[in-house]
Amino acid sequence: MNKTAEIIQRVDKYLALTRFQYSTEEQLSRLHILNDYYSTMKESCLEEKLSASIETAEMLGKDLVLPLKVRGVFLTEGRPRRKFYKAEELQKSTDNPINKRFPLMVDHRDKEAGKVIGMVDRIEYDPQIKGVRWYGHINDETFARNVMDGAITQVSATIFSAEEFDPELGVVGTDLTYKELSLVMEGAEKYNSIETY
Repeated sequence: MNKTAEIIQRVDKYLALTRFQYSTEEQLSRLHILNDYYSTMKESCLEEKLSASIETAEMLGKDLVLPLKVRGVFLTEGRPRRKFYKAEELQKSTDNPINKRFPLMVDHRDKEAGKVIGMVDRIEYDPQIKGVRWYGHINDETFARNVMDGAITQVSATIFSAEEFDPELGVVGTDLTYKELSLVMEGAEKYNSIETY
């Protein structure tokens, strides 16, 4: 055991035996004892000074410009949950005037105004993926940075649709309207995505 540890142990034992409650003054007196010890040992003690810097979020990502432009895919032909969505219905949904613009939110909290973080500005059907591509923007700095950092990579849509029964596909969604698109940790749609552009 080195000399410093031995001195600290003696002070601790002394304080434990006398059953002191550590108050601020008592803690300072303990530091005073250690200081006295080191002042007598000047020739064998070394003093070190350390410096550190703290970077704020603003300093880390100076390249962020709000609103942050984002895009991705939110629905492709298939059955993400209960309903099957056909390619022709997806294409038809992109021509629906109601679907031209809708809120970009967080975790489907569509009853909380504070969870609107931007907008989906337009959608278009892509025949190569048989799905709907979306383009929008994020106004919230925290979520914009999370998307830029890759902490959030998925989205999920709230979809209203009529139902039809198909003998081969089962329940099929028709006449799709989109209430909102949310940033989520894991979406039901297999090919959903969000990225900056």
